[in-house]
Amino acid sequence: MSVVVRAASEADFDTLIWLNQIVQSLHAALYPGDFKRVIDPVAVRTLFATRLAAPEHVVGIAEADRVPVGYVWFEVQARPETAFNPSRPRIYVHNISVAPGARRRGVATTLMSYVYSKRLQKAFMKLFWIRGRKIWRRAVFLGRRGSLSST
Repeated sequence: MSVVVRAASEADFDTLIWLNQIVQSLHAALYPGDFKRVIDPVAVRTLFATRLAAPEHVVGIAEADRVPVGYVWFEVQARPETAFNPSRPRIYVHNISVAPGARRRGVATTLMSYVYSKRLQKAFMKLFWIRGRKIWRRAVFLGRRGSLSST
């Protein structure tokens, strides 16, 4: 299965709502106090419309044979200067979702490679994403397939 990632557009709202419900259900099952089990599709559509219009947000759709199988939504954040660190940008991955029938086929790896490529197109910036309740930092891609490990 060959997977490609493209930038999402307004034409993808129904796909984003569907793919978001997959990851939302997982979040709600793991952390019921932090995430809603049922979400309003109109609210999700509005959220994605706002995010797609904002230059600091990027939403990518993964497709296999032109069929949507996943998405990633990330944001370029400006970290303010502190007494300890200079100001610097970072990428924060809000959501990554893969359709159940497409799992274990490299879709998530391809989505994270897309994020990583966007990181490289900009100046060096840190890459953060949430796994469980831990904040993982720094994507390290290994091997020909671009497998992902976290440090």
